[in-house]
Amino acid sequence: MCDPVTIAVVSAVGSAAIGGTSAAMSADAQQQAANYNAQVAANNAIISQQQRSAALEQGQAQAQQQQLQQSQLAGQQRAALAANGVDLNSGSAVDIAASTKFLGAADVNAIQANAARAAWGYQVQGMNDTAQSGLDKWQANNINPAGIGAMAGVGSLLGSASQYGMAKSAAGGVKAPEAG
Repeated sequence: MCDPVTIAVVSAVGSAAIGGTSAAMSADAQQQAANYNAQVAANNAIISQQQRSAALEQGQAQAQQQQLQQSQLAGQQRAALAANGVDLNSGSAVDIAASTKFLGAADVNAIQANAARAAWGYQVQGMNDTAQSGLDKWQANNINPAGIGAMAGVGSLLGSASQYGMAKSAAGGVKAPEAG
């Protein structure tokens, strides 16, 4: 039959080993999660960059479409004025042409500004995602499953030894030193 002290020691060591293994597994899971999150954020940064490019391309296409429409409108106005015998090089015909050109340019500028704002938003999101990816990688690199497991095991052993000592003292097995 085993001595109760031996049983207590074996139990404490077993408990420490299980606690250390559990802590190491938990830390490993946290490290894997941080690495996963870093990759997701990196992928999101790539997507944001693609969305930025798409917003700029779409804005350029819309601006070109607006310029074509403005040119068509100017041509229709010139044809209508000429058909009514209006001199295209003076008076209200020149004012109408200038007004049409000005308003068309304003529309093109608004389209381009809207596209630039959308692209800026995607760029900022991409920068945020890149920063988040870096933070998650840093977190993953600073998790040491083996070290955490060892610390948890040692902590469990120290806690068991302390409890054993306190129980032994309460039972009268350990006497306090006498004052001298």
